Amino acid sequence: MNHADRIEETIEGIYHALEQHSNHPVDAGLAHIDNWIQALDGLGGSALTGLQSELRNLRTLVERDDRPAMAASLQHLGQQTSLIARDMHDGVGDHLRHLGQTLIAAAGNLKVS
Repeated sequence: MNHADRIEETIEGIYHALEQHSNHPVDAGLAHIDNWIQALDGLGGSALTGLQSELRNLRTLVERDDRPAMAASLQHLGQQTSLIARDMHDGVGDHLRHLGQTLIAAAGNLKVS
């Protein structure tokens, strides 16, 4: 699976979880987080290492069902993803910007739920 497809799958998963949060199992969310940690593994760069650390943090928060902290983590991930995509002017950059916006929206929705 290429990066653009993986990003779109993640966005669809986030939308699905927001629309039908009671039907979205935690295990599925944890599997998505694990997939992203593995996808970023070995790519290098401090920004990606920071994303991996935050994804590991998010995984722990999801397991504990700490919603306020999950919202903060999603906000941070969205902002960092948007920053990484800022200078990318290709299809992957567009997908990453969309993912950043989606993560920030998910954080906002989680704060009010």
